[in-house]
Amino acid sequence: MVQSRVSRWAVLCCLILCGCATSSHYRVLFQNEKVVELSVSPNRFSLECEYLSDADDPGFYVFFIRAIDQTDTATTFFQTNKLDKNGCRNETQSVEKVLKGGRLIYIAGTGNIEDTDVNKDLEFVFPGRGKIRSNGRSLGFVAISNENGLCYDAYGGFKEKPCPYEPFPFWNKVRAPSR
Repeated sequence: MVQSRVSRWAVLCCLILCGCATSSHYRVLFQNEKVVELSVSPNRFSLECEYLSDADDPGFYVFFIRAIDQTDTATTFFQTNKLDKNGCRNETQSVEKVLKGGRLIYIAGTGNIEDTDVNKDLEFVFPGRGKIRSNGRSLGFVAISNENGLCYDAYGGFKEKPCPYEPFPFWNKVRAPSR
């Protein structure tokens, strides 16, 4: 009986330690006024295709990647080219492939991560986390990669070599697998 109690406590302690070891990760690897690179856990991302229309344009889709930072607010990465519905769906599926293929994600964008020129009152829905408030940061999406070397370039897809292209330094750390 004493041994079963000890076993239960040992299992409980093991579960608690394992739960703490799998915490989320967010870190700025590189930044200057023009580019930023982040290292983020895959569970801190949300993907969205949004339909936009105005008087001059019949309508198009914009692809957004949102990442939760260390203060539990969302930074937005957006693809700057106009996409149709299928193109936006393809972008989403490609980024999901990178996210599902790794435990540590590298994402590169253009812009200054210190700038906050977007509405901070916006909230976004993150799977498993609920609504997360925007931090007002908006960056152009360049590339996303995982620790296993799977890399997707916003404009060259999976075929761009190196991925991402210069001037981003993380491409030396994470090489795309040979095809």
